[in-house]
Amino acid sequence: MNDAAKKIKAMDASHPVAICNGDVLFIDIVAEECKDIDIYGVNSYRGASFTDMFQVVKKKLNKPIIFTEFGADAYNAIEKTEDQKAQAYYMVENWKEIYQNAAGLGKAENSLGGFTFQFSDGWWKYGFDKRKNADVHDNNASWENGGYSLDLEPGKNNMNEEWFGICAKGPTNPRGLYDLYPRAAYYALKEAHQLNPYRDGITAEAVTNHFESIELMDAVLRARGDKAALISSETSKNSFKQYESRIYNL
Repeated sequence: MNDAAKKIKAMDASHPVAICNGDVLFIDIVAEECKDIDIYGVNSYRGASFTDMFQVVKKKLNKPIIFTEFGADAYNAIEKTEDQKAQAYYMVENWKEIYQNAAGLGKAENSLGGFTFQFSDGWWKYGFDKRKNADVHDNNASWENGGYSLDLEPGKNNMNEEWFGICAKGPTNPRGLYDLYPRAAYYALKEAHQLNPYRDGITAEAVTNHFESIELMDAVLRARGDKAALISSETSKNSFKQYESRIYNL
């Protein structure tokens, strides 16, 4: 990775070079071997809090951190049903910490931002190796993570890979493309991102107050309305198609 970073900089010295790592695994090796990288990118799934992530990266690498992948699924493995509020809760808490650790706000000051995983559900994930169920929204929980305690039963999996979208997939159109509708997390993050942590006069207290003002149930209700509207639209379309079919048969 360090050899690659050197070659990149030899071709383009005007852009920083980042590495993408799984959480802080082997970070001591990264510190020793990858001295030419500029940014530590990390895929992290720790639950509502990144805990000591910012401090560890600052101490071990003294480089800025960007979250190349993080998120929460919108399915409750205990209740066996969609749980949009829980997903929104985890995502808002994650982004709050990312903002709080931005430069100039008094904490680790090494946070550059992140990439929410993911925009829409990945229906292809379960059964992918056998090329099965790509058009089915499976609710299989494939791994256990104690950080997501709201639907955790000890010894049982609670992470549903096909439910990580902040937008859900609706029915397909005649071309096989999905209609998407926003989940509560979409609306909650839309509000979260109204804040610019680098704007003049922004303080740590202002960041905390902004995130605490986000009403998750308001986001849930907005998303619920979108889903109902989509279902109603699809029902109307199907009813019209059935009517057309009857007329044609007559």
